[in-house]
Amino acid sequence: MKYNKQLLITSLAAAIAGCGGGSSSQPPTNDNGSTPPTSNFEYVVSANYFSSCGEIIPQTEAMVVRHDNSGAVAAVYEADDEGNIAIDYAGVATYTMLSVGYWGETAYPRVHTYVDITADKIKNTRIIAEGFANEDSCECNNVTFDISNVPVASPMASVVVSTTTSADIFDINDTDGLAEAYVCRSIGGEWPDIALTLTSAQEEPAKTYYTAVLSDYSFDETVVVSDAELVRKVPFSVLNNNVNSDSSLRVSLRGRKDDWLHYADNVRVWDAAELSPSVPIFDTPETYIDAYNVEFDSLSSEGTDIQVSIYTGAEVTVPSTHTESLDLSLMSYDLFSQQVSTFFDDESYDLSALGADSVTVTMSGNDSFDDRLYFFQLTTPSEGSLAILDSLEIEGVDFPLSSNFNFDEEPASGYISLEAYDVQSTTDYLESLNSDDVTAYGIVYFDF
Repeated sequence: MKYNKQLLITSLAAAIAGCGGGSSSQPPTNDNGSTPPTSNFEYVVSANYFSSCGEIIPQTEAMVVRHDNSGAVAAVYEADDEGNIAIDYAGVATYTMLSVGYWGETAYPRVHTYVDITADKIKNTRIIAEGFANEDSCECNNVTFDISNVPVASPMASVVVSTTTSADIFDINDTDGLAEAYVCRSIGGEWPDIALTLTSAQEEPAKTYYTAVLSDYSFDETVVVSDAELVRKVPFSVLNNNVNSDSSLRVSLRGRKDDWLHYADNVRVWDAAELSPSVPIFDTPETYIDAYNVEFDSLSSEGTDIQVSIYTGAEVTVPSTHTESLDLSLMSYDLFSQQVSTFFDDESYDLSALGADSVTVTMSGNDSFDDRLYFFQLTTPSEGSLAILDSLEIEGVDFPLSSNFNFDEEPASGYISLEAYDVQSTTDYLESLNSDDVTAYGIVYFDF
């Protein structure tokens, strides 16, 4: 295995960083240097941070670069004060989105290059930056709640807790009628809603789901959960699980609302036959269901020990009105593991035999102090190569970073991953991007 592209990526990031400073006031130019004509088309990409106390902060440093056919910079679109990036080009092009991430309190560049897409396929960027906000600007407290009135509470219940000011969920197992939720807010802000997903601790996997939202609560008295609602379910099955696996089959359930508030459960069984024949459809705008299996291995390359993880799964997002049965057919583990092997020989890939519509390659590197150096992603059709990076230029782009970065050292640790996605309802690359339809996928991680 080779890591020469690690240095290429850090060189790319260094070129992006430029000399720092503020944003240019010059309008983007066409390939011939002239000012582009006024366009009626506009697509807005957003970029923001999500702080440790749940504050959403616009990322004004973010920008999107559009490349011409030669890889040179054709146009630069910068974020406004609200973190919104307006793109006025309607055609197909290669884009690079640049943003700043935070590893603790250390800033680092995040780069995502999309090959041959339309602007509406660029993902909004919400970066979890727990060290970004000053801890003095947050306040937190515990809420105690009584779930004894919920039918699944007898004899014991399991509760999954989520809030609108946290990117995480946490499980409370085997409660005896009382439980606590830890909530935070920015000083002067509103205390968040608390979403509860309740199941019986005696059922594994769970068969009956109740949900509740706590909006009006105090920290001085116990809140009684009296309005929990039974969750509707639809028939569900998982197909094509790796029968030779030594690992469990896992199903992740998320009821999404406003990107962060969600009901949730994490199911784990050793055989697909052990799964419940039905799955909850939460009373939120959408329910996300992800079934997957993971295999672990290791290899040695040029004296470096490399840990390998291969995920094969399937996912789908459905609206709360969904009533039909759901059948998730996982991507073939054997075929995926065979197909991705060539990538680590010559850094190219052809995953069309898997039926893949798109591929995303990710590279992340840390220095010897475990601080993040960079995070880079490349999205292409099913056939591609890292060689495209040799032709892309960011020269002259003024990417305003708030810190000085050291790009001279090779990463001391990090990972490379390759993700293949096959949207079952289409074979078209553009149509498949950001689709909610049933999607089989394979992901391989190489940790070094």
